[in-house]
Amino acid sequence: MAKSSTRSRFDLRDLVLIALLSAVGGVLSTYVGYLGNLINRLFGVPFGAGQLIAGVHVLWPLLARVIIRKFGSGTMTGLIKGLVEFLSGGTHGIVIVLVSVIEGLFIDVGMSMTSRRSLGVMMLSGAVASATNVFIFQAIYFANIPLSLLSGMAGLALVSGAFFGGYLAWDLHDLLRKSHLIRSVAESGTKQQRANWWRRGATLLVVVIGLVGAAMYYLTVYDPFATPDAVSIEGSVASPYSYSLTEGDAAAVTIHAELIGSTMTLPAQDYTGPLLRQIIERAEPDAGVSSVHVIAADGYEIEFSWDAVQADGELLLTLENGTIRLVAAAYDGSHWVQQVRRIVVH
Repeated sequence: MAKSSTRSRFDLRDLVLIALLSAVGGVLSTYVGYLGNLINRLFGVPFGAGQLIAGVHVLWPLLARVIIRKFGSGTMTGLIKGLVEFLSGGTHGIVIVLVSVIEGLFIDVGMSMTSRRSLGVMMLSGAVASATNVFIFQAIYFANIPLSLLSGMAGLALVSGAFFGGYLAWDLHDLLRKSHLIRSVAESGTKQQRANWWRRGATLLVVVIGLVGAAMYYLTVYDPFATPDAVSIEGSVASPYSYSLTEGDAAAVTIHAELIGSTMTLPAQDYTGPLLRQIIERAEPDAGVSSVHVIAADGYEIEFSWDAVQADGELLLTLENGTIRLVAAAYDGSHWVQQVRRIVVH
């Protein structure tokens, strides 16, 4: 009985491994979050398409669980990974901690279905854990999303979790084990085989390229020193500047508007703030400018024609939970940009 109790506890090796995988996973998941936003932009949608790579987020608790083989290692890795991702500028804020904990818990439960290492169980655990993020974000952020879209997003997350989570964790564990970099208790008496680097090279190369691309995109978008209630006006203007909605002196207007989009709706309510055209005119746009690009903190971007902005008396900026939202009453919900950071005139 004492031996079983000891085996169920985390020793120093386990805790160090959890900390290491959590740190690496948290930082890389931040990059992956920004890469997901880039994928959304490529598909021309405000969210959803990024679920193609959602499985990378559950890779780390899965890897911890299969190496340590103790219930709770997945949940603990998820918790610490979520905290690291939040502190390193993740796109979802503090909510990502809750998402990561629940993903880790599902991994612990799923991997408990068998005491032996099983590719099928790992892929199933990764798939289910990855899909949970869709429903958590639906409960917290989204409203009235069509069931077809929600099912499609969950389907993408399931497939991604099975491959980028379950299969990749299996592959990496095999590579580490056969390279003698790790050695679990259950395998201590077995003969180690040589790692087949070439067979795994293609999978790892794709993942590395994706993470490097995400990191490069992250570094061009994320500004850790940006003020959340301020927006910079730049581009083809004579006097670029930063405008703070809490300290701004532009005349505010109030409109009654309803967000109606293909993916979500918000009930009609009052919005108060300065008109977008007023904010831009203070920067003295150059003659001949034709477009205005509104860019969010995570890189999401919407373009308006300058003529349309000048003529629109219901296109304004407003404060929402300490950050700036663009209210675009005459446009589809995808134009209602959240966490606006930059306005670029061309």
